[in-house]
Amino acid sequence: MKKLFGTIAILLALSFVLAACKSASPPQGSGEVSPPPSEQAPSAEGATPAAAKKVLIGNSGGPRPYAYLSDDEETYIGYDWELIAAIDEILPEYEFEIEVTEFASIFAGVDSGRYLLGMNNITKKPEREEKYLFGKEFYSYNTHGLLVRKDNTDIHGVEDLGGKKVYTAGDGVLFSDVFYRAFNEQHPDNQIETVLSGADSAKTTQDLVDGVVDFALSSAVSFEISKNNFPELYEQLELRPLTPEQTKEIEDPYAWYIFPKTDEGQALADAVDGALVELAGTGKMQELSIKYFGFNMTGRNDDGSPAG
Repeated sequence: MKKLFGTIAILLALSFVLAACKSASPPQGSGEVSPPPSEQAPSAEGATPAAAKKVLIGNSGGPRPYAYLSDDEETYIGYDWELIAAIDEILPEYEFEIEVTEFASIFAGVDSGRYLLGMNNITKKPEREEKYLFGKEFYSYNTHGLLVRKDNTDIHGVEDLGGKKVYTAGDGVLFSDVFYRAFNEQHPDNQIETVLSGADSAKTTQDLVDGVVDFALSSAVSFEISKNNFPELYEQLELRPLTPEQTKEIEDPYAWYIFPKTDEGQALADAVDGALVELAGTGKMQELSIKYFGFNMTGRNDDGSPAG
């Protein structure tokens, strides 16, 4: 049975720090260790078994709980890393290694051919689909909602946001800022009141509790994480889910692996898609989601079929 330990290379200031490597364990069940490839008997066709193809994967090593350093700060763990390890177990023809790099370098690495797979909770965008091959199977679904006080009776959906006050980073890049701008363009006579703020998450949440602002946009994953970080504040708040259609207007909720647009990339994408279907069907994918997120955020039903 293969085990993924990964090769970790953290790119900082154009330098690499390399740690750990992947190894293979002996086959299970026979109680015997297989001889080295050079000593194995030829196959029926007279050829020795083909070596597994090495696949270098680009990942940023975050955010938690998708990926993060374990307590010993020597290995990475998280939903992304355990799921890719489970995929690796299913595909003996491939040998996966993960390299930790900056987010932008994942795409550059696929461009250059260094990475055959990029993973980082990547969403689909038209410009990305032009350059990269996306698999057919998603591996997480991160819905969004409106974060409000539990006693709020005015906000139940997007249609209620006109005239309400919210903090904005003002950079026009965050999915929330893009959404506010689009909403206001569509509702010129009933706009969201955006307040420029550089406050950290704790201050922003406190202001929401105190009524300084009326709501905030949040993903379901962020909400669950924040409840653990600020339990007293979040005891007074709730996330009112948006519909799938509304969620898609804010940000693509699905996460995908990306591959180069080559025959090699297509073959790997097909193999990974098959493994994802198997892991969803057996419930392994959902199990890992509950382990790291506390709930099933895979976008899959218990039988592995897409939810919603």
